[in-house]
Amino acid sequence: MQRTLTLLAALLAFSLGHAQPLTVWTHFQDESLGWLEAEVAAFSAAFGTEVELVYVPVNEIVQNMLLNAPEGQGPDLVATIPHDQLGQLAEGGVLANMAQYATEDYVADLTEQSRLAFTLNGQLFGLPMYVDGLALIVNRALVSEGPETLEELLNTAQELTTADTYGFLQVQEADTFYHNYVWIRSMGGYVFGRDEAGNLNPSDIGLANEGTVQAAEFIRSLRYDYELIPPGVNYDIMHGQFLEEGAAMVVNGPWAIPDYLAAGINVDVMPLPPNEDGTTYAGFMGVQGVVMNEFSANKLEAANLAKWLIRADAQVGLAEAGGRIPASQGAAKQVADDPIISGFAAALADAEPMPNIPEMGAVWTPMQTALALILENPDSDIAGILERAVSEIRGSE
Repeated sequence: MQRTLTLLAALLAFSLGHAQPLTVWTHFQDESLGWLEAEVAAFSAAFGTEVELVYVPVNEIVQNMLLNAPEGQGPDLVATIPHDQLGQLAEGGVLANMAQYATEDYVADLTEQSRLAFTLNGQLFGLPMYVDGLALIVNRALVSEGPETLEELLNTAQELTTADTYGFLQVQEADTFYHNYVWIRSMGGYVFGRDEAGNLNPSDIGLANEGTVQAAEFIRSLRYDYELIPPGVNYDIMHGQFLEEGAAMVVNGPWAIPDYLAAGINVDVMPLPPNEDGTTYAGFMGVQGVVMNEFSANKLEAANLAKWLIRADAQVGLAEAGGRIPASQGAAKQVADDPIISGFAAALADAEPMPNIPEMGAVWTPMQTALALILENPDSDIAGILERAVSEIRGSE
């Protein structure tokens, strides 16, 4: 089930006694894995602690943690998990609260959003390492200057749209809710509100309010009024069109950049531009961080390794090796001259961490279905469709 990647760290031969070996599960591969191996080796050399890296696919981490951690078969750390898996793991009792190991002074360098992403019911269940999310990606061979307003983006996209070129593409088939939440949030919709203590409130759902209705009208207008996005545009089609230089501008994330660069495309990354009244557009943020097993017998040593991996200098190295967007403010400043990383950082500056509570799982399918129905024809009953979606979400609670 698991491919083991063992790093025999340089132990201090004269040490009078050191901690038990640490086990770290990771889904990293390629350049990011090389970075992690180097950081672990440096930590081992500095502190005399042996560390074993074990590869676990990201989609198997939650199940394996829930099954193995209580039996003493889990890792000491996981590097990393997406923060939207936090709720299920915390609810299962397998994550340690890291606040006692990483004081406020220590985590102050991490962005507020990234810390919020790994906070649940007032407890800090992980240390953020990097972030991701959506930005406007422009092919400079087709668009000489990035649009300064949303209206300019739409006008430019219409001018560039021809029989064989799309001026602007965004996902409108499958995964529609994730890719279009940027419009919903910015126009006043929201997934869950927060209670007086700042915790997400799954009873307060803002996906059928006036703002979400307005956003859905705009999403639909991209197909029927602006005639920019034809039916059937899923992620693969959007991504493929940009790769083949058949699309001038797309909304996509940092995971797509290696393909674009390998294809020789001159890309520019920037926030979606504000509209003329000043409204800015930012959707979901994903955050990846290091979490600690509640059942670890080596919590102090594991916490020290976690802090080592998310320090600013380490995040600079990860950004340079794998193109990751740092969660560290200090690291972000050090890589600010990288136009792609800084472009995504700017686009995500006001993004919202995806809800990390288990109730988020009930949101995806009803909202995907709702947006599909809304896009079916130009006269769909948007308000009614959204109200039914919210009722379905509540029924799943």
